[in-house]
Amino acid sequence: MDMSTETPTKSPIADDLSKMVLVLQLPCGRCGYDLRGLTADSDCPECGEPIRLTIIEAIDPASRRLTPIQNSNTIGNAILGVVTCFFISSLLAVVAMLIHAPYSFPAPQFVRSLPATAVAWAAAGFGVISILFLAPIFKICKQEELIGYQSGLMLTVVGISMWSLSMVLADFFLLTYGSGTPSYAFGIRYSTFAMLLDTCFPVVSAGLVFSGFRKLIPRLGQRSRAFRQAQGSRQRMNDLLATLVVLLVGRTIVVNSPSDSNLSIMGLIIMVMSISFIVMGLGYLLRYTIWIRRALITPPPALSELLRSIH
Repeated sequence: MDMSTETPTKSPIADDLSKMVLVLQLPCGRCGYDLRGLTADSDCPECGEPIRLTIIEAIDPASRRLTPIQNSNTIGNAILGVVTCFFISSLLAVVAMLIHAPYSFPAPQFVRSLPATAVAWAAAGFGVISILFLAPIFKICKQEELIGYQSGLMLTVVGISMWSLSMVLADFFLLTYGSGTPSYAFGIRYSTFAMLLDTCFPVVSAGLVFSGFRKLIPRLGQRSRAFRQAQGSRQRMNDLLATLVVLLVGRTIVVNSPSDSNLSIMGLIIMVMSISFIVMGLGYLLRYTIWIRRALITPPPALSELLRSIH
């Protein structure tokens, strides 16, 4: 048999795609060229990327199987606002801690020159603003399918409220007793009472916030393919909760050690590393939240919406 006379076999899938044209705006997955109006079995005229690969990346059947969220634009902006404001509040809390750090700690001079009270109140203020951003999310909990959001929301609200209060109380305590170094405050050893206000209370508050995020954000994150592929948010929250415990250990070592001892320096190093890890973890969480917002505001199209048959 002469093989040169055989007709090449065409895939049924490719044949189906050749009969379909893109009717929605769809940027090429490689170069961003608008593919609207091209047949689904062709290649991008700009870079040669097969259009079918961009289609596969664009559609997300998993997210479309989830319960629709009313006012998804508002919810996307709200969850991003909550995480962003708490992230800023945490950064301001770190700045306030650096302002009051011992002079043996190499904090930048321009940071020490900042008004501590203004920084502490700004941290508290951003915490309050983040609570206000949660209001639209409370409304979606009325839907029967979204009852599971409630526990996460309550933990987040309680935690951020306590966090904001802890910023104000710590600043008030330092203003009251910071000029001198009394042995006792309210009948408790000064160093112990200071630790309760500037570390224990904020750490417990942050733990509640992280626990709330752990219950809330992964549920919304299921609507984002990028979030699902990252597989990082829940584990990241577990890491942050564990780091809070390590931070407490470091602070305890500092409180119970002579100020110039090696043990005190080790405790200070533990605290710095823990705080740095927490800030980086919140940064990752902020990136995940941006993905979620994008998925909520511009949900992926269904295949039936993206393609139409050529008549």
